[in-house]
Amino acid sequence: MRPLAHLVAATLASCVLSSSMEGQWAVGAEVGAARFWGGSIETTERPRSFRPYRPTTFGVRLHRVGPAFGVGLGLGYFQAGLALEGPGARSVADGVFTAYSVAAELFYRIATLGSGNRLILRGGPLLEVWKALDENAETRLGIDGALSLWVPLTGRLEGTVSAGGALMPSPFAEDQLDPDFERRSLWRRSFVLGLQYGL
Repeated sequence: MRPLAHLVAATLASCVLSSSMEGQWAVGAEVGAARFWGGSIETTERPRSFRPYRPTTFGVRLHRVGPAFGVGLGLGYFQAGLALEGPGARSVADGVFTAYSVAAELFYRIATLGSGNRLILRGGPLLEVWKALDENAETRLGIDGALSLWVPLTGRLEGTVSAGGALMPSPFAEDQLDPDFERRSLWRRSFVLGLQYGL
């Protein structure tokens, strides 16, 4: 778990160093949906893949964003099924994976739209811990990014809408797949809704 500790420490240090910038701290919570590609591929003539299947994701974030740039830390959790997918067919086992994530993020304000709506680009390194039922946990380091729209609601409260993606090595260990399957990089697409409060 040393990579996780280093990632959290580096992000917190960045947040502390940025405290002298003009900007505001905010904390938020979010819920979303994710879709996966890759993970594995069958090496025979049948192009099937084992991959995580369509989880609902949950997350919390702490960030500080100035007029143009910012830094933040995101924590995430989801449970996912395991799907065997091929052309025109799919078989799904529910509740196979549990995953926890930590993301160290840089923020860039692309534009301010209308009366205070902000368009934000964020991204950075991502560390995830995947646990498949009775198997040992697997730690994966990847990257993620998202484009977000922040909309003022009332007072210090904002609504957020984000569309993003992530890339990391396969969550499967070498001995978790049948011999006919090879591990492949895992791609994730996500759509997230959230609320955040300015501190």
